Amino acid sequence: MTFDLKSGLMRRGRLLICLVVTLLCQSVSVARLLVTNHEDRSTVRYPVVLLRGTLPAKSTGLQVSVGEKTFSICRQAGQFKVLVELTAGENLIRLQAENPDADLQLNISYVPQTNPYYVRVIWMTDSSGDTRYAAPGAEDPQDYESRLRTAAILMQTLTAERMHDLGRPRRTFRLERDAAGQVIVHTLKAPESAEDYYGMDDQRWWRETAQWLNKDHPDPFAKNIVLAAFTRKDARTGEMKAHTALGGGNLGLFGSASLFSWPAGLHQVVPTFENDSNYETTNVHNDSVGRNTIWGLASTTIGATLHEMGHTFDLPHCNDPMGIMTRGFDHFNRVFTFQDPVSGRNREPLSFSQQQEAYFAPISASYLQLSRWFQPDVVEYPDRRPSEISYTKESGEIVVEAESGVAWVGFWVDSNVYAFLEFSGDERKTSMTFSQDQTSMLLDGKKLSTVTTISADGVSARLAIP
Repeated sequence: MTFDLKSGLMRRGRLLICLVVTLLCQSVSVARLLVTNHEDRSTVRYPVVLLRGTLPAKSTGLQVSVGEKTFSICRQAGQFKVLVELTAGENLIRLQAENPDADLQLNISYVPQTNPYYVRVIWMTDSSGDTRYAAPGAEDPQDYESRLRTAAILMQTLTAERMHDLGRPRRTFRLERDAAGQVIVHTLKAPESAEDYYGMDDQRWWRETAQWLNKDHPDPFAKNIVLAAFTRKDARTGEMKAHTALGGGNLGLFGSASLFSWPAGLHQVVPTFENDSNYETTNVHNDSVGRNTIWGLASTTIGATLHEMGHTFDLPHCNDPMGIMTRGFDHFNRVFTFQDPVSGRNREPLSFSQQQEAYFAPISASYLQLSRWFQPDVVEYPDRRPSEISYTKESGEIVVEAESGVAWVGFWVDSNVYAFLEFSGDERKTSMTFSQDQTSMLLDGKKLSTVTTISADGVSARLAIP
């Protein structure tokens, strides 16, 4: 083998130049105040955006404001995250560092969604109408509306921002709001007493709640987040009464014995997810997967609420460890912070990458963007026959049909979607056939358990394979 000294030196020279340019670019980026995930003069369809960015070198101060309103900031190692609440129309967001020359302005327009399909937030009391929820101590403010409202906003924002991180449009569900733009929390009195509900198993309680809502408060356009005010813990036995997390159809039903840990406003989000204090568990549910801290409890239980709402949007479980539809929901907090604080599972603060933040995994996001609940505006859906799936046992052949075109097909192994196919434009056919060999290849030889599909106009179907 021969070696060309001249070409070797030239290659070294080019590498040196590339290294110098890279270092200069890095130093410039670190020395500037930048927003890295939103662009100036952009438009969003949800009112609370999460801005991520970098701070000027050696800067520790930052203020973010829209008009006179300022927002709580999370900072670490030259980076920041901040939740910014917008009003309908143009919003001039001002980011001010310690050096006035480094100030940045960002104009983002918020256009409210017009989609009639929406998520409705409900605080369910028993027949007595008692709105109080369980808390560690008597000093709790019992501000359930603020906590529910804030959690719903965080779920909406996380969904949109993390969809964008996957390279997709910032799609998310619409929340019901009043004329002032506030998320509406309905306080509804259920027909039975708390004791009656305590005697029901989870499935029966879910069924009776769904029947009650559909009879007394029907709305075919609503997916319902329902938290029960009367969830309690038996201090003597430790038994949780009227506690569940079940989602499907148009109902996500939840106990409320962790609500006390949820933030009661956007200004409390960062302090809540940085709160490593313990709590007395005599009267409340310790549902923090061993973290035993306020931040861990809030993260897991808000995340679990979004998980169950995912089931109301017809999402199954998946295998992605950071997916909302797995136990990735435990890491809900990470989208809004930079570290897991100290807890029962980590003796030191734990840093993580953006890839270790909770999200709707690609297999879930691809389905959600087709859902009628994830369209930003009114869509006129013609009256069509439902999507259909058929299976021929002898040949193993699967036929999927949809009048508007088959847009997505998911193939399950046990209770998880293992593989999916997504179709757009001319790829969408009214009928598609999959041979046994094709499905076996998609599933790496594993046994197919279920097939799901969603059409171009958001009509879904599911078939269990015997």
